[in-house]
Amino acid sequence: MIKLPSIKSLLTQIGSIVKRFPFVVISAFLLTASFTYITHQGLNFKDPYSFFWTKLSMCSALGLSLFLATTLLSEAKEYSLKGKILAQFITLAFILAYYFSIEKYENFNLDSFTRYSLYIIAAHLFVAFSAFTSSNQINGFWQFNKTLFLRFLLSALYTSVLYGGIALAFWLIDELLHFKIEYTKYLYIWYVLAGVLNTFIFLAGVPKDLSALENDISYPKGLKAFTQFVLLPLITLYLLILYVYFGKIIIHWNLPKGYVSYLIVSFSFMGILSLLLIYPLRDTEENKWIKIFSKWFYVALYPLIILLGISIYQRIAEYGITENRYFILVLAAWLVIIASYFLLSKKENIKIIPVTLFAIAILTSAGPWGAFSVSRHSQKNRLEKLLITNGILVNGKIIKATKKLNDSTREDISSIMGYLEESNSIDMLQPWFTIHIDSIHNTFGYKYKADTLLTIMGIYESYNYSSSGNFELTASTTPASILVKGFDYYSQFSYYCPNNSDSSLLDTTKCSGNLVIGGDSLSFIPYHFPCRYALMNHRKFIAIVDISGFVSGLRNQLDSTNSLYTLIVPNDKFIYEVTGSDSTLFHFQFSYIQANKINTKFYLYSINAVVLTKHL
Repeated sequence: MIKLPSIKSLLTQIGSIVKRFPFVVISAFLLTASFTYITHQGLNFKDPYSFFWTKLSMCSALGLSLFLATTLLSEAKEYSLKGKILAQFITLAFILAYYFSIEKYENFNLDSFTRYSLYIIAAHLFVAFSAFTSSNQINGFWQFNKTLFLRFLLSALYTSVLYGGIALAFWLIDELLHFKIEYTKYLYIWYVLAGVLNTFIFLAGVPKDLSALENDISYPKGLKAFTQFVLLPLITLYLLILYVYFGKIIIHWNLPKGYVSYLIVSFSFMGILSLLLIYPLRDTEENKWIKIFSKWFYVALYPLIILLGISIYQRIAEYGITENRYFILVLAAWLVIIASYFLLSKKENIKIIPVTLFAIAILTSAGPWGAFSVSRHSQKNRLEKLLITNGILVNGKIIKATKKLNDSTREDISSIMGYLEESNSIDMLQPWFTIHIDSIHNTFGYKYKADTLLTIMGIYESYNYSSSGNFELTASTTPASILVKGFDYYSQFSYYCPNNSDSSLLDTTKCSGNLVIGGDSLSFIPYHFPCRYALMNHRKFIAIVDISGFVSGLRNQLDSTNSLYTLIVPNDKFIYEVTGSDSTLFHFQFSYIQANKINTKFYLYSINAVVLTKHL
């Protein structure tokens, strides 16, 4: 017969958890309260209270891991009560410093989220080794993290099952008894269960006697079976596929596809994780094959790291360094170090993995060597070369373009300017301009600083717009079929913005569309300039689609007087291609474009196109 815990014993256990991890528990309650408030009020960054609760939720999530790591560190070092309290308040000071460093909502961009993600990763890695910072207890370190991993799975299972039961009960009450239950109530229950209950279940299983873990030789049979018969065969399969691809590159002498670098990094981490999961078994008589497999795995990484280096070098040489390429480059260097260490070292201290990744997450988050600073300076240097080559930057100062730029150059310059503004670093171009960039406010009728600066450079005007009014571009024929060989996805794309057909109602900010690519739905939204759009995947910037430049180029090429209302465009000229930041090529085959031209601006209100995409 199963004996259920009494209320008294349950309260005693809760009390011991609160006593041992008070700041972790407080963080869990604050995180739950923050999400509840944001859901109740709605997310509106312009509302100072909403932004306050958003920042509080971010810092609370950070506090969950940091306060846990600090507690474990204090216990391992056997600090006095005063020492433990001091350590917690030092951690609190770091979190508060981060809270006040978060800029106002207007400047809270993708860089801010990336930096926060690095801090979250670092905090979780700190939990992994905080109790073993100065100890050589490798087995204790492994047993500790095994316990945390299994406890995490258990708490997630309990939370998910309980939430599923409550959600089903809510649905039955709504469906059968006709008591209306708003969807927000489901969210509130989830916040409480995931934020509070899940935290308590997890904390209840955190080992107390850390020193005793070194003598623990237990190993879950299920974990061994999963690793040996699922993970390692998959690793071997992926390794063979990548090696066949490597051989294909050598035979045909083709440069590797851009996304290969992500595959190699993912494969490498999966392999290292698999070896960590079976690490304690490597010295047993029946499992000597683990050491052999481990050595050959790290040897096999070297050719793949070379392939990764070639792939990322190709992208950097062509488009400069971005944050994504920076992190791939850093992780490639890390893989070389880790592979060399485990091949040459006799000790094989596995703590080096979370410790070095922790250091990378912290060091790359800020400073002149950090991802953001290096990326911005790389893109600035690339922009500088483009402007000098086209005679726009002369003796360190911007002069207006005196010649028409080709679409590719204009797109590159616009893209870099947009990137610098999105990353709040466009002010670094100040030495090139006489106008004070900080003082730009809706100059030339534009909303963004980049548009004003592009106008000063003469980038927009270089297209020689000359007429106004509604017009349309139509494909000469409707092809019975479209060749899709060499592409990954075929999509139909339509866009309609009714306001833009009437010059008195022009408002591109209220019109957007969606482009479905495989399992992703990309947003097609106005970006800085009328008839210029951004493809976004959730909050991630993918590419700029410059319909304005494309349309203007066609009109100048096919109708030099710009006098025709309807322009018939040959199918082979009605194609627009752009490469996204994720190395995806977007091939637009238009059949119809309608727009309104007012002075020098195009306002798009209708598109029909087939979009073919592939990873480069």
